[in-house]
Amino acid sequence: MNKIPECLVHPVSIKLIRTGHPWITSDNFSNRFPRHSEFIVATDDRKRAMALLMHDPYHKNIKARVWSTKFPFDREAQHFTAGVQARLDLAFEKRSQISALKERDNFYLVFGEADQLPGLFILKLKDRVLIQFYTQFWNRYKSIIQTTLQEVYPEFKDENIWFQLRGETRELQKLPANSTNQERRDEFHLQEFGLQYLVRLGSSYDHGIYTDMSSIRHTLAPLIKENSSVLNLYSYTGAFSLWALKLGAKEVTSVDLSPKYIEWLQQNLGLNPEINSTQHHALTMSVDESLEKFISENKKFDFIICDPPSSSSDGEKRTSAIKAYRELLIKMDKVLQPEGRLVLFLNTHQVTNQKFEKTIQDNLKELKLNYKLGTRLSLGQDCPTLKNFPEGSYLKGLVLEKL
Repeated sequence: MNKIPECLVHPVSIKLIRTGHPWITSDNFSNRFPRHSEFIVATDDRKRAMALLMHDPYHKNIKARVWSTKFPFDREAQHFTAGVQARLDLAFEKRSQISALKERDNFYLVFGEADQLPGLFILKLKDRVLIQFYTQFWNRYKSIIQTTLQEVYPEFKDENIWFQLRGETRELQKLPANSTNQERRDEFHLQEFGLQYLVRLGSSYDHGIYTDMSSIRHTLAPLIKENSSVLNLYSYTGAFSLWALKLGAKEVTSVDLSPKYIEWLQQNLGLNPEINSTQHHALTMSVDESLEKFISENKKFDFIICDPPSSSSDGEKRTSAIKAYRELLIKMDKVLQPEGRLVLFLNTHQVTNQKFEKTIQDNLKELKLNYKLGTRLSLGQDCPTLKNFPEGSYLKGLVLEKL
């Protein structure tokens, strides 16, 4: 192996590495890393080696990720493949010990940085596997990852293993591709908490169910009362809607602007004949329009779930979810019953849990809306988080009770 280049990193990166943060973002230091070097040894201002970095010159924002802070770094790089296999085995073993995962076909076998596999996520979808790369670094190790996976889980056949390059930049937003056939499309059903969902691989960027919210759906179960009316805003393909119906809600209304997702939701309903689909209503319109409609009709709900995209556009301007919540709170309050509950989500690493909670509390105070903060919701079970890595805690939620 060629000598690994040693590169000074930004003073902020030095501090972050020492606290356990795994990312080196784009700056005047990281943009000068030798472009064709697979690994970089990060050094501090005294030229002391600090960490072995996985280099990714192609990513717009994250130029490297910390692989190891253990000396000697040349040995860590030399035995990188063995290290990958060991860390994969450990992540798989952790999931095998989580009994709650037996209630669903979909869960993460690997969750990136929290499993010490930066930028690598492996998602079990029934008897399929979706391996997601958030850095192009992992492309050259596809066969090692797949081989290690199949040694532990021989039931995963080549034709059921999918790869996806995924991330924030356009270059990292690719459709899932099958390991043996790049043109393949796959539709199948999986089970979560006794409900069936349609999943599509190879046909769209997202495959039909947000597994990182599965444990949150389970957490909310005691709060969704029998015979309650539930409103699911930004419903996507309806996992929260079906879950509410299964829990005994007398009426569930789903709102999404996408006709494709509403149709997908209707197909999911059809997969679950034990659910009374006449108790479900779907509206293909914007959330703002739907709330105005409910206000004009004096329609009220006992439970409202609001999971907006981190940013959205009306064709003229982009609005972030955190800023949109002020107006949403005004309208949702008007259609929520006294003692009803709001469940508010934010899905971005750019806003911390503390800032999200403070913003919501400040909005409520300014608007003179009387609510009590209940459960705080976050990633859990198969989606662990890493201390001193707020970017990994991208999904957060609050339960508010109307007083």
